[in-house]
Amino acid sequence: FLGKSLEDYVSKLPVRVIVLRTGKRSGLIRARLIGAKEAKGQVLTFLDSHCECTIGWLEPLLTRIAEDRTRVVCPIIDVISDENFKYIPASDMTWGGFNWKLNF
Repeated sequence: FLGKSLEDYVSKLPVRVIVLRTGKRSGLIRARLIGAKEAKGQVLTFLDSHCECTIGWLEPLLTRIAEDRTRVVCPIIDVISDENFKYIPASDMTWGGFNWKLNF
């Protein structure tokens, strides 16, 4: 798919995907806000371009949301070494939180 338009790629996916374009550079947060406003699903997920989803990444997130739909959840984030590209799984005991400035 390299060199082809994003629209060509998503048109071949087995699920409906809509590509929204801002028309000008608006930044990451504004683009996400525009996408969130247009979203129609029950759960909204943001992935950055450097993220790769491994098998079983979504189910734990959906389980936590199903327990309380007001939750904001974050997956365990594994790492790929910048020295040798080795995959390094994160601990499942990792905890995070937000402060009053909403910094994670």
